[in-house]
Amino acid sequence: MMRRMLILCLAIGLIGAVPLSAQTLQKGDQMVSGFVGAGGALGNSGVKTTSQLTGNDTDTLDWGDESVSYGVQYLYALNPYFAFGAEYNGNRFDGATYEEYFYWGSPKEQEIIDPDMDVHNFMAAGRFTFNPGAKTRVYIPFGLGVARAKATLDYTLDKVNGGVLQHTSGSQDESGTSFTYYVGLGVESHFSPHWLWGLEARYQAFEFDYGKFNDEWNKKTLDYVSVLFKIGYKF
Repeated sequence: MMRRMLILCLAIGLIGAVPLSAQTLQKGDQMVSGFVGAGGALGNSGVKTTSQLTGNDTDTLDWGDESVSYGVQYLYALNPYFAFGAEYNGNRFDGATYEEYFYWGSPKEQEIIDPDMDVHNFMAAGRFTFNPGAKTRVYIPFGLGVARAKATLDYTLDKVNGGVLQHTSGSQDESGTSFTYYVGLGVESHFSPHWLWGLEARYQAFEFDYGKFNDEWNKKTLDYVSVLFKIGYKF
C-alpha cells in the first residue's frame, strides 16, 4: 500500500511539473490565436455634409458607431520578451448615428444619412511581454499593415411641397486602401499547459478618401478602439 502511494505521489509530481515550464514564454515558442470582441468609433469623419435638396452645409458626417471585431494571429518568440508574426483582423461598423436635417420653409424637407464602414486589416504583428516567466502575463501588442475599407452611405430624402410627399432613397459605397496601425494592452493566462485565454484592448487608425463620394471632401484619418477576447495555443 505504501509503495502504491509513493508511485501515485511521484506521478502527480511529474504531471504538475509539466505545466510550470510549458506555461511560461520562452525563445522559439509559437502562438496561434483567434479573437472576437467589440469596438467603437472615436469621433466623426470630419467631412461636412451638404443637403442634396437645399445645397446648404449641415453637420459633420459620422463614419461609424459600434462594431463587431474579429481576427486571427500567428506569433514566433525571438526571445522571451519579443514575439513577431502576422495577423488578419476585421471590423464591421454598423448602426452609425443617423444624421437628420429638417428644413421648415417652403418646401419642407427631411434628409437622413446612414453611414457604415467595413474594414479588413492585413498586418505584421508583434508584442512585448513584461513578465514572460509568469503563467499570467501582461503585454503590449502592436501592428502595422494595410487596411482595405468600404464605406456605405444610405440616404433618404423626404420633401413636402403643396401637401404632396416626394420620397427618394439610395445607397452608394466606395472602397479604399491605406496604411493602418494599432497598439494596445493585453493580459493572458493558461488553462492548460498549452491552451491560453486572454483579454486585449487596442487603439487602431486608418485613412479613407471621402473624395470618392464628393469632390469637396477629401482623405480623413479615422480611429477606433476595440476590446477583444482571445483563445490561443502555444507550442
